[in-house]
Amino acid sequence: MRIMNRFFRWLRWSVLMVLLPLRAEEVDVYLLGGQSNMQGIAKVADLPAGFPSAFARVRFWNGKAFEPLTPGRTRTSTREGEFGPELGFAFGLGESGRPVHLIKDHASGMPLHHGWNGNRWEGGEPAPGRRNFHPGGSPDDANTGLLYRAMIVRFRAGLEFLRSEGHTPVVRGFLWMQGEQDSKEAVSAGEYAASLKQLRRRVAEDVGATPDLPFAFGQVLPHEPALERFTHRAEIRDQMAAADEHSGRPEAMRHARMISTDGFGLLPDLVHYDADGQFRLGRAFAQAMRELQDRR
Repeated sequence: MRIMNRFFRWLRWSVLMVLLPLRAEEVDVYLLGGQSNMQGIAKVADLPAGFPSAFARVRFWNGKAFEPLTPGRTRTSTREGEFGPELGFAFGLGESGRPVHLIKDHASGMPLHHGWNGNRWEGGEPAPGRRNFHPGGSPDDANTGLLYRAMIVRFRAGLEFLRSEGHTPVVRGFLWMQGEQDSKEAVSAGEYAASLKQLRRRVAEDVGATPDLPFAFGQVLPHEPALERFTHRAEIRDQMAAADEHSGRPEAMRHARMISTDGFGLLPDLVHYDADGQFRLGRAFAQAMRELQDRR
């Protein structure tokens, strides 16, 4: 009997050791953030014929659970039937051996720079309670923007859900599509590269990712000439180009890539991308991520 008891204890231990790695499966996570062009107002109905009806290994965080990314069924934008760069991104990633999980947060028409409070420029030093994506200087910074706080809450919720399911989430990249609002003021446009650097650093800290987290961001406002309200379009586009790791300028960020959106399809408002533009944006994000990860 004693020998049998030892055998069963050994058997339970062996089974546990086999099952534990399976439950703790590493899964790739990509974080997506920004304003309305990250939200996306392109129409799923305008996607090209033959576009995949589902992405087998891609899951999208709906705020409560991850669901299969199914164009037209998975609600990835504010309104049903609309989409942002996530569909082109999933298409561009292709099939991989590991599950891919997307967590997206967006706030239409909202700024990054600390001087903004919603769509009102207040300027000055960082201040608490402002509605922006300003990431603050540290996790306990009282001046952190309300939108940044909400974004991190959403990111962490998705990561914690994966852990509760027994997985090990690995944040593989951060995609950012924002800047139109910051182009409306000289200070926020002229300091945009510095704002991006702080944003990437703080997101990596807050989600437990590597400090040089692969970071891809889209260059906003490709239409020429600029619409009147985007008074500092040239400055913010220049700052975005400077932040690219290959720019050769002091603002360049390691493992950061700017996506040029010149030529991407636009809606009649000349600001938001149509289905073609969003699809191309997403594919460009995927290509940038592959290239950044290959060099790590």
